[in-house]
Amino acid sequence: GRRRTAGLAERLLVQGMSQRGAEAEALLFPNEFSSRNTWSKISVKPSEDGASDPQASSSVQTKETSERLHFLDWLRLLMVLGVVYAHIAVSGLEGGGGFGQTFLIDDVTLFYYQPYRDFIGAGKYDGVDHGPAPYSNRWICVIRQWCLPLLFWVSGAAIACSYRGGCPRGIDRLAVFTMIGVAFNAGLWFSSPQNKYCQVSHMETPECFGKGLLFDFSICGQGGWWFAILFQMWYTIVLGILMLMNWPMFGVTQGSLRPLWLVLQFFINIVTYGFFIIASGDVCPDHGTVLVELCVLEALFQLLVASNSPGAGQLKWPERLPYRLLHYLMAGVALLQFGAIRYADEFLHIGPAYIAYMCIGFGRFFHLGFLMTFARRGPSGDRAQPLMSSCWPVMLVLFTFVSPSTNWELAGMLTYPFFRSARDRCVYIAGAFVVTFCLDRLSRTVYCRALPDVLANTSLFLYLFHPVIITVLLQVGCRDVVSVWIGSFLISVLLMCMQVHLCSRTPREAEGAALRAAVTAKPKALGQQISSSASD
Repeated sequence: GRRRTAGLAERLLVQGMSQRGAEAEALLFPNEFSSRNTWSKISVKPSEDGASDPQASSSVQTKETSERLHFLDWLRLLMVLGVVYAHIAVSGLEGGGGFGQTFLIDDVTLFYYQPYRDFIGAGKYDGVDHGPAPYSNRWICVIRQWCLPLLFWVSGAAIACSYRGGCPRGIDRLAVFTMIGVAFNAGLWFSSPQNKYCQVSHMETPECFGKGLLFDFSICGQGGWWFAILFQMWYTIVLGILMLMNWPMFGVTQGSLRPLWLVLQFFINIVTYGFFIIASGDVCPDHGTVLVELCVLEALFQLLVASNSPGAGQLKWPERLPYRLLHYLMAGVALLQFGAIRYADEFLHIGPAYIAYMCIGFGRFFHLGFLMTFARRGPSGDRAQPLMSSCWPVMLVLFTFVSPSTNWELAGMLTYPFFRSARDRCVYIAGAFVVTFCLDRLSRTVYCRALPDVLANTSLFLYLFHPVIITVLLQVGCRDVVSVWIGSFLISVLLMCMQVHLCSRTPREAEGAALRAAVTAKPKALGQQISSSASD
């Protein structure tokens, strides 16, 4: 009996340490940086003499449906690299693409035809032949359509993997990451000349040279001090707000809350939208119409969410209809909210109306990331079986209809365009949804290799500190966009490799640490668990 109890204690210790290891990983990389989906069940089979026999091969049966969604890690890294490239490209470097301009023609091939050069007057308007538009113009025009929407979708999907009810975990650590990033951005700003004029291209002018404590320019100072300090960290701020705002929807979808809580979710969203719309003043041409349209579409979206909940009752999604069709309907409502509503005639600066436009649109991708990924959780398996994917060649037609133009149009702000025509907005945003749904389906059918831990850590480090790395590289003389981009990535990888090497333990050290953790673990709770299992 003592040997049986000792064997059971050993097994429970190993299982407990494994579970604590997974929880520690989720805390180190909170919801937006974690994508583990784990749940297990233990049963102890009695032996012939009536006592529990944990040493038997069938005594401990673990139903392990643990799934690491590796594609989320890869997407996060790629999206971060895209964001870093865009930030370098808009800093005024050679080959940057001129993204501060309102328009830029993708004339990489046309420029070498003399009739085209004569038509546009190349080299005549200022006596300088500037050459064709850089390839980076084409790249950013393509990635701009789906990069940030997909990044928010990934964040929502990561929350679905670790959500267990209540308010999502990791908000405190997200706040810590945000404060760290903002602190370093503030250090860059106050060590620069603190002048909007002092960009990289003007760093040698009398107004900028030698005027900063450490640097003669700011890579993002053209927007003022507040923009330079927030810079890339606006994403984590918006993400934290979305996590706090949408806990009723999370709980209803997970089953810990009744669908009636979606009424509270509706009012939370509408009050938030209404605040920004009313605060926009004359920028929004018709406050009443916009608010009515938002209310109708928001109610429809929450009704679809209610049909997705375990306690939906009569509202439950019909079993005879494909579950994937529900996701398509949600995407259709989100498309109308994001693209069809006339938030403004045009955006000339970041204000309340543009914040409403971004938060509503990116928030819907965040919601769909959670809802689409939660559908693959649970013992019954994936509920979102293929629908359009069963005739996947038609995706070629969809991609043809929704592909973006490679001619650059600022259309308001670099973050995401707001075209004058609602039709153009809807077609453009539909492209982001098509890319997102295709990647989601591929992740359900095609194996994805695990992202190395070094690269996973690099994505977080690079996002937080890429303004510092870029500024240092520019200060020492680097001027090419691609070179600074690759250099920033390699420096981040090198630092993460050094961190892994310095913090890694030898096998003997790891074994000793595990033993100390087992000895110092809660003995009383462990004894109760052993006693309960033995009595069973």
